[in-house]
Amino acid sequence: MTASDGGPIAPARFLERTTAQVRERFVGEKTILSFHEYLDVVVANPASQARDAATFVRDCFLHYGTETLERPYGRFTRFKLFDAPFDGGRNRLFGHEPVQNAVFGLVSDFVREGRVNKLILLHGPNGSAKTSFISCLVRALEHYSHQPEGALYSFNWVFPSTKVSRGAIGFGGGRSFDDLPTFAHLADGDVDAIVRNEVRDHPLLLLPPAQRLELLRGLLGPDARLPLSLTEGDLSPKSRAIFDALLRAYKGDLAEVLKHVQVVRFHVSRRYRQAAVTVDPQMRVDAGVRQVTADRSLGSLPPSLQNLALFEPLGELVDANRGVLEYNDLLKRPLEAFKYLLSTCEKGTVSLETMTLQVDTLFIASSNANHLQAFQELPDFASFKARIELVQVPYLIDFEAEERIYQEQIDNSALPRPVAPHTAEVAALWGVLTRLERPAAKLYSPAVQKILQAITPLQKALLYTKGELPTGLPRDVANEVKGLVPRLYSERAALSHYEGRFGASPRELKASVLGAARREGYRCLSPLALLDELEELVKQKSVYEFLRLDPDGEYHRPEQAIETVREWYLRQVEDELHAAMGLVDVGRTRDLFRRYIDHVMHSIRKEKRLNATTGRYEDPDETLMRDIEGRLGVRPEQAEDARAGAMHRIAAWRMDHPKLPLDYDEIFSEQLARLRDSYYEEKRQVADRMKRHLLAYLVEENPKLDAEDHAAVEATFQRLESDFGYCRECAIDVIGSLLKQQRRRAG
Repeated sequence: MTASDGGPIAPARFLERTTAQVRERFVGEKTILSFHEYLDVVVANPASQARDAATFVRDCFLHYGTETLERPYGRFTRFKLFDAPFDGGRNRLFGHEPVQNAVFGLVSDFVREGRVNKLILLHGPNGSAKTSFISCLVRALEHYSHQPEGALYSFNWVFPSTKVSRGAIGFGGGRSFDDLPTFAHLADGDVDAIVRNEVRDHPLLLLPPAQRLELLRGLLGPDARLPLSLTEGDLSPKSRAIFDALLRAYKGDLAEVLKHVQVVRFHVSRRYRQAAVTVDPQMRVDAGVRQVTADRSLGSLPPSLQNLALFEPLGELVDANRGVLEYNDLLKRPLEAFKYLLSTCEKGTVSLETMTLQVDTLFIASSNANHLQAFQELPDFASFKARIELVQVPYLIDFEAEERIYQEQIDNSALPRPVAPHTAEVAALWGVLTRLERPAAKLYSPAVQKILQAITPLQKALLYTKGELPTGLPRDVANEVKGLVPRLYSERAALSHYEGRFGASPRELKASVLGAARREGYRCLSPLALLDELEELVKQKSVYEFLRLDPDGEYHRPEQAIETVREWYLRQVEDELHAAMGLVDVGRTRDLFRRYIDHVMHSIRKEKRLNATTGRYEDPDETLMRDIEGRLGVRPEQAEDARAGAMHRIAAWRMDHPKLPLDYDEIFSEQLARLRDSYYEEKRQVADRMKRHLLAYLVEENPKLDAEDHAAVEATFQRLESDFGYCRECAIDVIGSLLKQQRRRAG
């Protein structure tokens, strides 16, 4: 056992330090208070102590902060609690910002209403992260409840031992503690009984309603919005019975009654079923009661209380009070098993055998999309819908967000092989391609209908994720299509066959990633191994519903999507390889295009330009402009229009971004790609020769390369490794695949 400085730890000192830390934390968290001490907490933090469950959840959303995300399909607020900062990012929620905003909006509505009056039902396909969403939220609530801003309090009833002379309510003779202001801090030896408050009643409910409201209005202002659980709520039946019995025994002296109150801080905990409970999809009663007066541990209560018929509620609804109750796969339960939710959500009460219990709970549930669709066809659905808020949770259709799911899996798995670049990206892209729907082109203007009718799944995925438009669009049409992306993204949201309802689940893709890591014939976990694994998956049509969907043009074709992704991936790799070879210098190509634009601008203005080398003003270089235009496929008779079009593109971009420097990669992405391809075509033979040499260098022990070729391939591999993350095994797999593809094309 060693200390942080490397020296041995003395057990006695270690225990002493730990004991001091626990004691300091216990006192600092104000774990046990008298009622008067608790009122000091209320005065110091009135807003945090005047919360119901909905307000607590809303404040938890806000506690971890937000960020605004700009996506091609819209602007969204992301709540950082779903990044799981309290767990170091473990099991975070990727994407689903629309779901976050929808749930936050509903919770905020409950706060404005003053109470929770509906159940939030997350619905979507299997594996769409409904349970992950709720789990992340509950873990945030657990962490938040340990923070000073998230302090939650309830109370117990404390009864001194018979040594205390309190004859009026049946205590025996002996030493008297009459002068104590509270029994909350009595040592265990001076206490005969503590009656727990299983419902976790709010301590302020011990005050009469009028005085309670007066206190809160005085602290928060006359117009403060307060939850009905505090303005109109009351103690739970057992606590009300004890309170009334003590008040009678003390002849109306509230101060004497409050001496018996021990205010305790509690924390949200799913493990210990404290203000966070999950109800599984099986038929059972979710709340009940039992009589507790026969409990031997309560036999030492004063006689005036022993004569009471005390009952305590129990069950999931009780355990979840003042927190969150999750119904996992709600609609798998028989309808009769959750009909009570109608009145519970509407009135905030549950009728039990001997009592009516008030609940202060946020109800949230999950359901498979197919179960919801069947439920909607039942006659009872209309009455349920009045007390249910539906929140759609589709599969992700932004493959950059989806990519982070598999990257986290890869990072956290002890995989037996190296991992090639783009593996998570390829998994995500294929998954998204299986989920996309053909655009409803007729909903849009005639100018874009033809484009949307022809858009491929890959083009649509790139449009959603990167804002990349199909090539060759006129500028005005391109701008219109770009502006329509948010509408395109949500055009099917109200339909039962919404985009993201069908397709490959992340669960299947995670299994495929692990399968690819074991696949024979590959040196590493690579996109190529993964695509082979996916070819096995798409054969299982009887297992996966999305494989049985009728094709719609190029959509709903998972097998074809594999080849689409393979070609896309190999293009990315080839670009990286060419850059590593130094055959295409992206920066130099961009600089050359900037020079072209500079010459074009002066040509259109009929101005001379300053030659930075000679220091003289010269005519724009027509030879340079013609060379670039030729590489871009612009015929001489089209040159004037092409140059004017380039200036229009810059002007349009400048109107949208008046304060930013020109972004040539965004404005002229298509032209830059064509220019790079043009220069590469001139060097294709050199590139193919370099690939063969590089493969020999990586595979053969003594490759037959001359000194110049050896130095070139060694430098290329070093750049592949340092700039793009390829290890030797990954490079061998991918270069071999590129050469095979080249031979197939040649044949």
